[in-house]
Amino acid sequence: LPILVGVERAAIYTWDEEAQTFYPAQSYNLSGDAQALLWRSLSVDEFPMLSAAITHGQPALSGDAHLGAENWLSFTPLYGDEAEPLHYSEDRLLMTFPLSVKGESFGVLLIEEAMGGRRFRNRRIEILTGVAQQIALAIQNDLFQRETVARERLETEVQFARQIQETFIPETLPEHPNWELSARWRTARQVGGDFYDVFDMPNGRIGLFIADIADKGIPAALFMALTRTLIRAAVLETTSPAEALRRVNELLYPDCQQGMFVTAVYGVIDEFTGTFTYANAGHNPPVWVRNGKRKPSLEILSRTGMALGVVEGIEMTERVIKLARGDALILYTDGVTEAFAPNWEIFGDERLFAVLRKARNSSAFELLDAIENEVNQFMDSMPASDDITMMAVRRHR
Repeated sequence: LPILVGVERAAIYTWDEEAQTFYPAQSYNLSGDAQALLWRSLSVDEFPMLSAAITHGQPALSGDAHLGAENWLSFTPLYGDEAEPLHYSEDRLLMTFPLSVKGESFGVLLIEEAMGGRRFRNRRIEILTGVAQQIALAIQNDLFQRETVARERLETEVQFARQIQETFIPETLPEHPNWELSARWRTARQVGGDFYDVFDMPNGRIGLFIADIADKGIPAALFMALTRTLIRAAVLETTSPAEALRRVNELLYPDCQQGMFVTAVYGVIDEFTGTFTYANAGHNPPVWVRNGKRKPSLEILSRTGMALGVVEGIEMTERVIKLARGDALILYTDGVTEAFAPNWEIFGDERLFAVLRKARNSSAFELLDAIENEVNQFMDSMPASDDITMMAVRRHR
């Protein structure tokens, strides 16, 4: 290229719009002194010839090339009509050409004419303008390929994270003659921060755990895995739901950074007596669907402590209720009540309660079906803004 178009020296600088900085990429025939002065990152104000090409989106010229590369940083660029006389000047030119595609700037091509550059100058500028366009397209294509590779790698990693996360969600739920359990788990993204767990315990007890990480994506998924591991360990050491959550909090707190925390409900059902002993760490209150023959009612199971990971030494209490035959229990995350309609109306608690009253005699599976269908109809075409997780328990006898 330099021999063909009468170029003495040439260089390509890439442009970082966010950093407002030029970075050296390729050079031809730069001397040692010029290399030391110019072959480094340059702020937008350090080299006016480069800045002019980027700012105005057209070639910038200077007739001072004869002063040497050691003075390039001080050259005053001319462009447009002001540069027209230089097309016919006997002086050697220093020229910069923007490397841009459809208004997006990727860098600058810097050219110093060879001796006798006046001859064929206009044609040379046309050729170099075309060369700059080809360089810009090559840079754009390279960036696109890199972004594609990075995106594919990220998608692979996210899919792998999804597969790992799914291993922490129960594949099947425990079966007990007098109890029915059902659960739903739907993430707003490929990986989420909601999760639930159901596990058999000694002496005819069933452990129920539902939680919501105050974040989304991979960070929430990693924190979810940690929380699940800690609660599984805690329930082996204590039979008290409140004490289990306190222990999880003390272990989580040192690792809770950048505002991340966990809301959770942990409860234990005695399958023989029907008692449900629970502690609620700042989570959406579970709903107790009481199936009275004359007057069915809903009771909200209030919070008994604050979210996990916020402060050390939290106060946590527990409460005991007794589920009668036909009663049901609904545990859920805020993705249910905070779902949005296309007009940005929120689903809210009252709609959830209305569904539960209407479907109060349904099975646990049908209860969750009714909630899910109502939420989907309410959202219509709106994408889910948050993870949706639900559990239902019904006592038959």
